[in-house]
Amino acid sequence: MLGVGTWLLHRLGMRQLRLIRQQQDFVAAVSHELKTPLTSIRMYSEMLREGWVTDDKRPAYCRFIHDESERLSRLVTNVLQLARMSRDARPLEPRPVTLADLIGQARPALVMQAEQAGFELNIECDGDRGVRADPDAVTQILINLVDNAIKFSAKAERKCIEIGCGMPQKGRVHLWVRDFGPGIPSGERQRVFRLFHRLENEPTRETKGTGIGLALAQRLADAMGVGVEVIGREPGTEVRLTLPAVSLAQMNVNRP
Repeated sequence: MLGVGTWLLHRLGMRQLRLIRQQQDFVAAVSHELKTPLTSIRMYSEMLREGWVTDDKRPAYCRFIHDESERLSRLVTNVLQLARMSRDARPLEPRPVTLADLIGQARPALVMQAEQAGFELNIECDGDRGVRADPDAVTQILINLVDNAIKFSAKAERKCIEIGCGMPQKGRVHLWVRDFGPGIPSGERQRVFRLFHRLENEPTRETKGTGIGLALAQRLADAMGVGVEVIGREPGTEVRLTLPAVSLAQMNVNRP
């Protein structure tokens, strides 16, 4: 009995240490990602305020401040959503909805993301198909997937993000986001969903990010009871969300 008690205490202690390390990683990652754009916003805004910027450069400075503000907004949204999900493990409540409605809700934010990063955004999806999903969760997932795709294909020859969906198969519909960057090695494709996971070495990394975007996407998918996976493409990477298909007849029955 003493041995069992010691083993349980050891496991509890290790679990608490992992939790502390995770919290420290979270604070460090978020603090870094907050400080960088805030420093830039302050510098550019002070230059504008003091009149040190010529008229021809003023639009570019204002655009930079706006873009960094949007980046901060997405980071804060992710952090708040992750905190809410950590406190409340209750599943989401998906409902019948058309793909047109899902894409329509997310489109303005996605278009803005792509335009700000200088990327082309192609959305090809048959909007008449019905699925069971939580629209707000899907919007957040798509925003995170597009953000991730932009970060990891920033140096790609083809600066394009594709969003598409497949035909229903076995009662499922695939909704995906694809980039044309260098791709993700097969051995890393499951680990990218881990909180704070990075593909490159921290001291030499060039990619911005906290490492919580894909982790949050998977948690939202899990809360809806759906799957998300990374698939290698040539070139690039596709992240696929698998949603339950709903017939139009079922959707009409469930409509108020």
